[in-house]
Amino acid sequence: MDSDTRAREQWVVQPLVDAGLPLEEIRELLFRLAFEDIVSEGRDTLACAAGLAAGRTVEVQQAWSRTIARMPALGLPA
Repeated sequence: MDSDTRAREQWVVQPLVDAGLPLEEIRELLFRLAFEDIVSEGRDTLACAAGLAAGRTVEVQQAWSRTIARMPALGLPA
């Protein structure tokens, strides 16, 4: 993985880091999002994305929304 890719990945999750979320919880959110995408075959993934941060502080919910919005910048295949 080159340094540009790492920098983009860091930029994507930086809102969660800035909100004070521990790395393990960031991983958990991302894993749950990926799992939901796989089992739903892509249907309703965005609809469930916000729900993954439900019950967390407003700051973390907002950071999660920013993280989701930044994900397309990674240029991953659909």
